Order: sequence, then C-alpha cells, then structure tokens
Amino acid sequence: MKKSVFALFGEIWKFIKADFHALSYIYTFVFIGVAIFLNYELGFYRTVMRNSYFEGNSMLYFPLFYLFFYFAVAIPTLFFRKEYKKLNNSKFYAKSLFFILLYGLSIGFYAHKNIQISSFFHEENAYIIRLLSQLKSILFYFVPLYIFKHLYDKKIEGIYGLTPKTSLLRGYFSLYLMLLPFIILISFSADFQTAYPQFKPWYYEGIFGLPTAAYTFLFEISYGLDFIMTELLFRGALVIGMTALLGRSAVLPMVTMYCAIHFGKPLGETISSVFGGYILGALAYQTRHIWGGVIVHILIALSMEIMALFHFYSKEF
Repeated sequence: MKKSVFALFGEIWKFIKADFHALSYIYTFVFIGVAIFLNYELGFYRTVMRNSYFEGNSMLYFPLFYLFFYFAVAIPTLFFRKEYKKLNNSKFYAKSLFFILLYGLSIGFYAHKNIQISSFFHEENAYIIRLLSQLKSILFYFVPLYIFKHLYDKKIEGIYGLTPKTSLLRGYFSLYLMLLPFIILISFSADFQTAYPQFKPWYYEGIFGLPTAAYTFLFEISYGLDFIMTELLFRGALVIGMTALLGRSAVLPMVTMYCAIHFGKPLGETISSVFGGYILGALAYQTRHIWGGVIVHILIALSMEIMALFHFYSKEF
C-alpha cells in the first residue's frame, strides 16, 4: 500500500515541479478563493444560476458561466507564463470552447424535467426524471466527444483518457482507503446529512412494484455513470484533450471550472474539489488515462451515499 501511494504522489510531485509558476498559481488560487467567497456570501449560484432553469435561460447562462471561469484563468496564466504562441492559437479557443459548451448545455438542459407519463404515479415520473438527469451527459457530451475525437484527435489513444492504460491504479485504491475515515467522520455533520444522500429512496417507496434495494441500486448505477462522464470531460477532454495545445497549462483552468460546478454544494465540498481536481488533473496528465479518477470519484461518492443512508435509517430504528 505504501509503495503504491508513494508512486502516486511521486507523479503528482513530478507534475508540480515541472508546472509550477508562482504568479500563475497565486493568481489562480486567489481567483478561486475570491469566487468561492463571493458565491457563498452572496448566494449567486442559488439565486441566479438555479433560477435560470425556471426562467428559461439555463441553456444560455450555464455555458457562459463555465466559459467565464475557464478563460478567466486560462488566458491570464498563459500570459503570465509568456506562452504567447499558445495564447494566439485559434485552435486553443475553438477546442476548449467546444468542450465547455458541451458541458454547459448538458447542465443547462431542463426539458426532461417536464416529462409526465400519465400512466405513471407522481413518484414514478419523478424517479424517471432523476435517472434522465444522471444519464443525459451520455447524449450531450460522450457521443459528441467520441465523434470529435475520431475526427480531429486521432493521435490521442482511446477516448480522452478512456484507454487500456491502468498505471497506478493500486495507488488510487490506496488513496481512497486513506480518505475513507475522513468521509465517515464528515458524514456525522449536519451539512452532510442535509445534502446527502443524493438519492433518497424513502420518497419513492413502491414505485413500479420494485423493492427499495432494486430501484436504489439502479439509481446508484446511473449516478456512477455520471461520474465517469464528469471525469471524461474534465480530466479527459480538458486535460488530456487540451494537452497537445496547452501542455501542462491545461490543468489550472480545468481546476477553476471544476470548482465552479460545485458552487451549489456544501462549502467544504467545493473547497475540496479544488485540491481533488488539481490532483486528478495532474495525474491524468502524467498517466494519460482517467481510470484512477473514475475509481476514486465513484468510490467516494458511493461511500457518501452509503453513510448518509446509514445515518437516516439508523434514526428510524
């Protein structure tokens, strides 16, 4: 276990030594810190971004929101590093714009929430909508990324990190085991138990005549698939996919945008996403695959679900 963890952190250290540029890092983390403070102090995400769904503007607001966070760091850090050729390369703007639009449109899409099948009970319709919310990313960006990769990024192995490579996987499992005690400890907090589990099976009792375990398991599978899609977009497309144009400079703007997608979640989770996003981005760059991020993401998410379910049902007995 120790050797595998050391190997993992060895790769992270290699990345930091090669990538570190004081002004770029200071600017990025100050920008992120100010953005987090303003969001949670003013409630921007809650009052503007969430309301955009009900006002019919979400498919405009979310792409613009994420584009702002990405380029607010990508452009200045390239300038600070004096990487002017990259900054003046139109392919950098076109490719990153394409990737971010895919994600923003997926998050902004809301029409599936109006689905109502008359023969279904209210809870059954609500359940179908929850599944579609998790699975829509397959249509919105897995399919376009698959096509784009085979048309324009033929030299990249696999599909932006979804490759046969499996280097350092033992290290990722060891990292998860190291984090597990902290997840268990955090699960006792009121904020955690308010936000989790993401799926509350007690709201759907009896749907489709299925036992609780069956429909809960089906949802958690879709929940896990959504994490694979998230890793594909952030560590896959925005790091591995942008490496040919930006090199290591692809990681910091990805981290900034990744932080922004957590603005509707508890503050602690948003802050941890900065460090988690950086670590997974550095490792994706070093290993050229995203399987480690997929494993850690899914295991942590499912652990949080399990702990939240445990706390709820333990109170019932």
